[in-house]
Amino acid sequence: MRSWTRRDLSILPIGDQTCLVIACDSCGAIGVKEHDVLKLSPRYVGKFTTRVALTEVICSGAKPIAITNGTACEMNPTGIETILGIQEELKNADITDIILTGSTEENFPTSMTSLAITVIGTAKKNKLKFGHALKGDKLILLGTPVVGSEVNLNSTGFYPELSRILPLSAVKEIVPIGSKGVAYEAEMLASLSSTAFKLYETEIDYRKSAGPATCLLILCEASAVDKLLEHHPAGTVIGEILE
Repeated sequence: MRSWTRRDLSILPIGDQTCLVIACDSCGAIGVKEHDVLKLSPRYVGKFTTRVALTEVICSGAKPIAITNGTACEMNPTGIETILGIQEELKNADITDIILTGSTEENFPTSMTSLAITVIGTAKKNKLKFGHALKGDKLILLGTPVVGSEVNLNSTGFYPELSRILPLSAVKEIVPIGSKGVAYEAEMLASLSSTAFKLYETEIDYRKSAGPATCLLILCEASAVDKLLEHHPAGTVIGEILE
């Protein structure tokens, strides 16, 4: 059975009805080591790097079942702090039943913090939240693109919002925004359905990196906009599908 990709996700069929959904993210030069550019506790590195890959999998409609962490630093203290951050993020997502495994670098001393996270989830193929964009569909943004020192270290992710949005049939797809920005992800969504799109003029910088998934792009039918904004007033309608 052939695997396939959807944006940054890899999908691997494991039967007629079920598939694995795999996402990964990496982080480098953020930590407290000598050559780290942004000085920050490794706990936050673990927390936010996990958030990116975890949110990708959840947005697809899959249930996370395993996480691997490649901590390219020593276990004590960097690895221990990183794992604490991963566990904190799992608590934010209310995930308790999951495999967590990983590896550290014990052969050589390191002078820069580095981490790679992979999240694996399972889903029924017919439950994957991969929709086809049609003329008139709207693009809604939850959150604001921020990166680096702008990120709120106490933020807890979009997990409650996702639990309410994912079941809505009029919501076609949800995309966590990362380093390439809102405009790039909107273009990707439209191109996957061979459609064109328009972004409205707002105060949002559509080209700015959103760091560790600090906002979500929602593709939905126009009929869902009022309901979404009623429950999520911080959301902004930023565009539409043209054809």
